[in-house]
Amino acid sequence: MCKFEKNEVNIMFATIFTVSQEGLGLMKKNKSITSAAIAGIMALSICASYAGPWENINVVNAGEQLGQTDFDDGVGLPWHICESETGKMEFELKDGKYQITIVNPGGASNGGEDRWDCQFRHRGLKIEAGHQYEISYEITASNAGQYYTKIGNLDGDVELWHSNTNDGDFGANWGMIQIGAGETKRVKMNFTTSQSLDVAEWAFHLGGDGQYTQGGCFPAGTVITFDNMSLFDKTSNANDYKHDDEWERSEILTNQLGYFPSGSKKATLISESSKAIDFKLYNEDGDEVFEGKTSPMGEDSDSGDEVHIIDFSEFDESGDGYYLVAGDAQSREFSIKENLYSNLLYDALNYFYQNRSGEDILSEFISSGDADSLARAAGHKPDNCSTELVWGYKDSYSLDVTGGWYDAGDHGKYVVNGGISLWTMQNQYERAICTDGVNQDLYGDGALNIPESGNGIPDILDEARVELEWMKSMMVPDNYEYAGMVHHKVHDEKWTGLAVAPADDDKERIIKPPTTTATLNFAACAAQGYRLWKDFDKSFAEECLEAAEKAYEAAKKNPDMFAPLDEAIGGGAYGDDNADDEFYWAAAELYLATGNKDYYEDLKDSDYCFTVGSELNGGEAIDTIGAMDWGNVAALGTISIATVKEGFSDEELKEVTESFEKTAEEFIGIESEQGYGVPIKTSTVVTKSGDKIQGYPWGSNSFIVNSAIVMAYAYDLTGNEEYLYGATEAMDYIMGRNPLDISYVTGYGTHTSENPHHRWWSNQVDDQFPSAPDGVLVGGPNSGLQDPWVKGLGWVPGENPPQLCYVDHIEAWCTNECTINWNAPLAWMAGFLTTESDREVMDLKYDDSSDENEKDDEKDKDKEETKVTKKNTTTKKNNDTDKSSDEEKSNKTESDDEKSFIDKARDIFAWIGVGVVGLLALIGMISVLKSAIKSSGKKNKKDNSDK
Repeated sequence: MCKFEKNEVNIMFATIFTVSQEGLGLMKKNKSITSAAIAGIMALSICASYAGPWENINVVNAGEQLGQTDFDDGVGLPWHICESETGKMEFELKDGKYQITIVNPGGASNGGEDRWDCQFRHRGLKIEAGHQYEISYEITASNAGQYYTKIGNLDGDVELWHSNTNDGDFGANWGMIQIGAGETKRVKMNFTTSQSLDVAEWAFHLGGDGQYTQGGCFPAGTVITFDNMSLFDKTSNANDYKHDDEWERSEILTNQLGYFPSGSKKATLISESSKAIDFKLYNEDGDEVFEGKTSPMGEDSDSGDEVHIIDFSEFDESGDGYYLVAGDAQSREFSIKENLYSNLLYDALNYFYQNRSGEDILSEFISSGDADSLARAAGHKPDNCSTELVWGYKDSYSLDVTGGWYDAGDHGKYVVNGGISLWTMQNQYERAICTDGVNQDLYGDGALNIPESGNGIPDILDEARVELEWMKSMMVPDNYEYAGMVHHKVHDEKWTGLAVAPADDDKERIIKPPTTTATLNFAACAAQGYRLWKDFDKSFAEECLEAAEKAYEAAKKNPDMFAPLDEAIGGGAYGDDNADDEFYWAAAELYLATGNKDYYEDLKDSDYCFTVGSELNGGEAIDTIGAMDWGNVAALGTISIATVKEGFSDEELKEVTESFEKTAEEFIGIESEQGYGVPIKTSTVVTKSGDKIQGYPWGSNSFIVNSAIVMAYAYDLTGNEEYLYGATEAMDYIMGRNPLDISYVTGYGTHTSENPHHRWWSNQVDDQFPSAPDGVLVGGPNSGLQDPWVKGLGWVPGENPPQLCYVDHIEAWCTNECTINWNAPLAWMAGFLTTESDREVMDLKYDDSSDENEKDDEKDKDKEETKVTKKNTTTKKNNDTDKSSDEEKSNKTESDDEKSFIDKARDIFAWIGVGVVGLLALIGMISVLKSAIKSSGKKNKKDNSDK
């Protein structure tokens, strides 16, 4: 997860204009998003260029290539500042000018690289060979210095214009441009280029010294002001800068995907009326099929809207094209049917295949989008890294850590984030085999369509193994002081820019020292993996268990090796200073795997024992409403106990169930108080400057989906439909019932997020790269506003309603990031809400043999077998918490024996049936033959249907 990123490609400071209270009020009073401020909030469909949603503010003249020419309206985007290395700037729009203050120029003398450590730039340009351009700008500097300006490609190795060159002298002038203290340079000139660029930028370099910049550009404290910028194509207006069309939200917000016939069905009406309003439900033919009255709620503080709740749960007829009407307000169309989430289940899981590291991603295994463009060459193959001697670590060695999943939009791989992601995926399958009524075929061999399909093993386990084996490779080797500990993370030495394929990432890779939390993450996941793999690959399962126990013991010897909370150079920090929750989680998984009483004693000694909380206070979370995240993993241990159950008494399992009920009821209580039915509310958020405000945290959508998982488990354990409805209502918010009227999952809904922050899915930056596939969950509203692009809209942390702090833009990484630990719970919930598989799956092969050759032969044989529906060969655990573990084991053995007898009897009768049918067929053939002989020579022959 990339946080507080600094690189020359994707850190952008933009304009500031104040979002006034009156501007926010337009959303409540007029319902249509038309003001400048709200247009910024609704910047959700910015396509191939750095277009902004400000058409109503700034009309660009024909021929103008820039999205902003002056700053009189308090708008700067798509002009923005960019920092890399140690460069640091601040900015404001003042008196109609873009004013930048150099805080640290960067450059070699300040631990940076060169003049481009501080930049002011405009992207999204297309330059045509042979066209004549007129370029102009004004620049003022408070201190004497020099600068460099150019138009070229994003990589910085192609320049079409630079250093104020006119037509004919491009190659003669590569020097810096001098400017005096207080001087204003007004530049206007023409140039024609012989080369075209489809994706270009105009940049000003203002940073420090280096190989190409003697003495640097400006000293710290210099204020540099820009105004009256223009790039005018005098030949054609074909490439003029185009702003996006305004978008108007619906006044009735619904789950854009739809609702279940027998489930809860709620929508939100935006209305200031204090009285109930009549509403009607129409089908796709325009016929009224249901009516009722709204329930006024008044002001919803988290959205800033005046709202009513529409409840049409009583209507249960399936169909497509339904829509709601209340007064003059109308919703988008939606479906009411059973099979809503099955496609999302597989697209959400396909996210992990597409983000594998060290492996070619092939189009034949890509489930959505433009498969050919999404396919790519393997990145970081091999991924050889040397230990970085920081955090007091002194052992120097190299490790091959090829494989695993890229964590997020960057190319980092993090054990603590991989841990909760891997656990969630493995739990998704473990729940299927341990819970009555769950269809295991959803995850069977062939269900996911991945390269491993056809090997006789559930595809979801094959995908999980990719990460599990990588985590194992992160262990400190034997013969070193911290053998058995697990390294925290591996990533590039510097942040990698957008529009960089993993295979083209040539930055040096570094591996951070081991930490206690990373070690326990691996121990927990490997123990869980042992339980799931022992029936498929006994040898691998035993390797997992051995490594898990080794890691756990190493963590106990080193209980306080932590990653810093704020080190995010080239990769996310993932700092944590408490491992109590990780110790409980790992002990629970190991006890469930082994039955070893030592692990039982450890988990019983924990303050987290048998609990699932509703508030998080660890890692980066401060009183955050939620049950778990990467830094707060105690609930994972309790969920595994609730899933497997073996080894725990009736009283202990009852305590577990009661904890789920209590927390689920808390989440449902929050939903009932929210205008958009979301199980989250404001909590403490830390901004980039270190200030603490009240709002929604980074990745708020993931907290919502994880809370839905807890409610789903409460339903599993009790059968209480209130918890089922609470879980589905949380998903309604994700899928469009929110004040921005957007589905936060790409490709699912009528108006969806489109531009997640991702190095490879960078079509918004460069159309030579692919757009994101379907089924990607973005982080969602984030009150911290840590990224410069979002802050460039003029938003001040803590001032906007939390649910409005979102922008669908690839540069808006604090709101539009995507990560493995967010897509894993999305896939989990999609699976929970899917009952019938729409995929054919193959027979699973249970392999307990330790003979590798025998196993290989069996795998080859399985691949040749015809696809069939997988038999339910695994007895599911009894869900009744009143039954003891011994009774469950007894029932399991009896059930297996009974099933074996029934299967054999079925086989015998099947063969008898085949014989009888064959005999009857033979008699029929003889009869026909006799008839044919008797009728020989006759003209009219009997119809063949008599056979």
